[in-house]
Amino acid sequence: MTSQVPWEAGGTSVEEIAGGYNWEAALSERGRASAWSPWWMSTLPPPPVEPIMLTGGIPDPASLPFDDLIAANETVLRREGAFALQYGGPQGYEGLRQWLADDINAREGLSLTAANFVLTCGSAGAFHDVLTTFVDPNDAVILEQPCYPGSTRVARSLLPRIAGVPVDEDGIVIDDLERVVATIVAEGRRPKVLYTISNFQNPNAGTMTLERRKAVVEICRQHGILIAQDDAYGGISFDVDPHPTLFTVAGGTGAVLMGTFSKTLATGLRVGWVMGEQTVVDAVTRMRFDMGVSPWTSRVLHEFAANGKYGAHVPKMVTIYQRKRDAMLAALDERCASFGAWGIPKGGFFVWMKLAEGIDTRKLRYAANEEAVGYVGGEAFFADGSGAEYIRLCYSNVAEKDIPEAVNRLGRALERASS
Repeated sequence: MTSQVPWEAGGTSVEEIAGGYNWEAALSERGRASAWSPWWMSTLPPPPVEPIMLTGGIPDPASLPFDDLIAANETVLRREGAFALQYGGPQGYEGLRQWLADDINAREGLSLTAANFVLTCGSAGAFHDVLTTFVDPNDAVILEQPCYPGSTRVARSLLPRIAGVPVDEDGIVIDDLERVVATIVAEGRRPKVLYTISNFQNPNAGTMTLERRKAVVEICRQHGILIAQDDAYGGISFDVDPHPTLFTVAGGTGAVLMGTFSKTLATGLRVGWVMGEQTVVDAVTRMRFDMGVSPWTSRVLHEFAANGKYGAHVPKMVTIYQRKRDAMLAALDERCASFGAWGIPKGGFFVWMKLAEGIDTRKLRYAANEEAVGYVGGEAFFADGSGAEYIRLCYSNVAEKDIPEAVNRLGRALERASS
């Protein structure tokens, strides 16, 4: 039996179907805008053998510091368990925020305090918090193209006008940024936020030059655009001196830095932060309605970091990722040189490969599944669905010994897709 309820969603009556409501019809406008990224959904049959996945950008699972985290956890619970297991407030545990301030002060010559930080649910949560604080529907948000698809989803959920700006191995292309901003202004919209992964970009692995950082800051200053720099991969640098953050280049105003422990330590921690001038941080904190991140996890992280364990762990991981990168580049040179081109990542987790002409990307998807190797197709990284001529390969999560075989499988799939 079908019955009508006395309200409608999106112009469609919500009907009771087969004993339950059609909740898809009841979704809010934001809910309808928040589609899953295509690479998180698969309609492919199971591969014939255990696949080797060059997909998710997560830390090396064999190198997670279990014992040190267990020790930090025990110390926290025995010393301050009553506080660790209570609500911690929307801005997050002050001890960890002060450690973050001390860390970047030492690296960039700043004089920040805990007040310049709010803890978030990873850098993805940081970006969401920044956008909910500053962006109204029909404002414009500028995203790098290609762009991490999770950030594109976050932006779309706020219902702004999404504008893409091209990036290359040296970061945002300045002429294109000027053109995009001018177009937005000509439409009568306000460009509110520019999102950028300026260090070891996901997916193209490029790093914005200092010259371009200065140009980006100047353009955004002229138009009142808040720069939101996602620095998830900034700590994973292979023999490269990092450029200063856009916050530092901007003189401490008009930019926020969004950081996370997800890539340098473990994704399951779900602790990140927004760093910025205090008025911006205060505004972001006011827009937190989730009671803040876990005080328990934040205190454990502080104990782990303050005792020097984090400072010892990250260089060890950088060495591991550099070896994996080298193994992947060597295998690609040997097996896939005729099927595409790629740069040399100077940090981060990814190789961004442009496929040679003549490769059928639909055939490649099925052939790679049959060869039991996973990659992420380029379409996932472009808001307009373009980018089929690219694929992203991740070396961080796969065992180093499996990388040559994974690339061999990819090479066989590319052969099949190019015939």
